[in-house]
Amino acid sequence: MTEGWPPDPHSATPTRWSRPPAAHLPGHLLQLLGALLGVVGAYLITRHLAALPSTFLTALVLAGGSVLSGRVLAPWAWWGVLGVGCGSLLGSAMVVAEKIQSTDPHEGLALRLGILASLMVAGAIGGRSFSLDAAHPGRRPPKETLRSASALTTGIFAAVVTLAFIHSGLDEARAISSRLSTSLTILVLALSGPGWLVHLLGDRGGSLGQRIRSAGRPSGSEGGPRKSMQ
Repeated sequence: MTEGWPPDPHSATPTRWSRPPAAHLPGHLLQLLGALLGVVGAYLITRHLAALPSTFLTALVLAGGSVLSGRVLAPWAWWGVLGVGCGSLLGSAMVVAEKIQSTDPHEGLALRLGILASLMVAGAIGGRSFSLDAAHPGRRPPKETLRSASALTTGIFAAVVTLAFIHSGLDEARAISSRLSTSLTILVLALSGPGWLVHLLGDRGGSLGQRIRSAGRPSGSEGGPRKSMQ
């Protein structure tokens, strides 16, 4: 019988048999796997929902992901959270593009307003979360999250258009690219506008509060004990 097998469950020293299978994978492969699973799962779910439920689910995912993105997570888990957010955004953009194109512009006003409102709330929550992360030295910088999310979204966009070209030809790929680009621009603007505004107001409010607290403190010459004249 091979030495070390079966592993002793009471042993304090972990063996290669007691480690989970994922522990044997390289770090970069784990990160890629986490992002891929997050993207595919979120895209398939939001892609097959109606426009408003899909966008509402995406808003919840993005708001929660913005809160988690600055926390201390394992690299594969962080990329998984990022993949879920980007995949859900692309899936909702596809659904929104198809729904708006197939409805009368005058009849879909309530739907469009509901879509924008849910994303604006998510963007405001994300802006506040990123402000807190930027002010906390122990958290991941927001610029790293935004840069990685932008690159991942661009990659998913290119993959969707390429798969459409393989499946249906150039004309269908061109149509999907145009619709997806338009809807994605609208959704990203609905997210980033309120997020940037909340982030800006939070920074200014924090700076103002710090100046008020500093002004309220007595200076060293006034508040300290006076030395007697010799």
